Amino acid sequence: MVRLRFSLVAVLVALAAGAAGCSNSGSVVPAGGGLPLHLPLAQFAKVRVKIAEFADLPQYHGFYGPSAIASGPKKSLWVTDVVDQDVGENAVVQIGTSGKALNTFYYGGRSTEGASFFDITPGPDRNLWITDEYNGQILRMTTAGQYTGYPLNNFFAPLGIATGPDKALWFAEGGGSSSEIGRITTVGEITHYAVTGGPIGIAAGSDKALWFTESDASAIGRITTEGKITTYSKGVTPGSEPYWIAPGPDGALWFTELGGRIGRITTDGKVTEYSRGITSLEHPAGIAAGLDGAMWFTESESYDSGYFNTAKIGRITMSGEITEYSKHLTSGADPTQITQGPDKNMWFVERAVDRTGRVTVK
Repeated sequence: MVRLRFSLVAVLVALAAGAAGCSNSGSVVPAGGGLPLHLPLAQFAKVRVKIAEFADLPQYHGFYGPSAIASGPKKSLWVTDVVDQDVGENAVVQIGTSGKALNTFYYGGRSTEGASFFDITPGPDRNLWITDEYNGQILRMTTAGQYTGYPLNNFFAPLGIATGPDKALWFAEGGGSSSEIGRITTVGEITHYAVTGGPIGIAAGSDKALWFTESDASAIGRITTEGKITTYSKGVTPGSEPYWIAPGPDGALWFTELGGRIGRITTDGKVTEYSRGITSLEHPAGIAAGLDGAMWFTESESYDSGYFNTAKIGRITMSGEITEYSKHLTSGADPTQITQGPDKNMWFVERAVDRTGRVTVK
């Protein structure tokens, strides 16, 4: 019997049925973090968007599905492609900016039951660092495809991962009300910090701290490199399920809410939410800053009625104006993570159809 372990799907399926309606939308520049004067003119002007999809990831009877994407060494995109252990091995695929696969590196697994990659990020050592949710470990992979595993030896599952200002890797360890934020040096020394609220996404902020989403607590957390933790929940809609987080060009952190919103939090903790322009029942998932001075996000589709909504890529300006794009996207593709590529375009993964996608902004 095939035992699927796509954790993102499990999260979205569980949350979709209870996704709250959009509320507290904004359309003005939030106070407490004014716009910098150097933002590109494209931020304030209408942009032309072209989307392309690429089917150059491992294909095996539809079982593979990419979980994460990062812009990294060798001017490439690095994609984690996940498959159930009964079918094959998880892989990291090096993708060129043409959309073609350059290399595929399969992981043999810490156990006989394989692995489940959740996130990937380039490290300060120019290696790739991966969270293996199923085995409870952090993996380092060289650009030649050599893996080294660092077991966490606890009961938590590593999820989002990011490089911190201290040149270490910081990661979220989900586990419901009892969770942790982890830190691992490039030589494998691990430290854990207890938190609550079920952290998922994590990113370095402009204030030289790490910021993370607390999905279960409907809050955003902040941890300094010394381990001091602060939690912000004021302004975050209860039950909104904050998911992914990324630094914006305005110095604030921007995050997605599976309940149908985009949030913004300044480094002093002021939260503003935006929902106007997001199609009902769509779940904003991944988010990243673009070269055009806006944030780009994916809309992971609803499972509420037993079918997918139309796949969409969203764009939100620093003033909260949201535009959705679906032309040339496969309906039901289920786009999830997104990043700015080495070619300055936005790249994303489509979990349901095992593809990568590229957004070109003109």
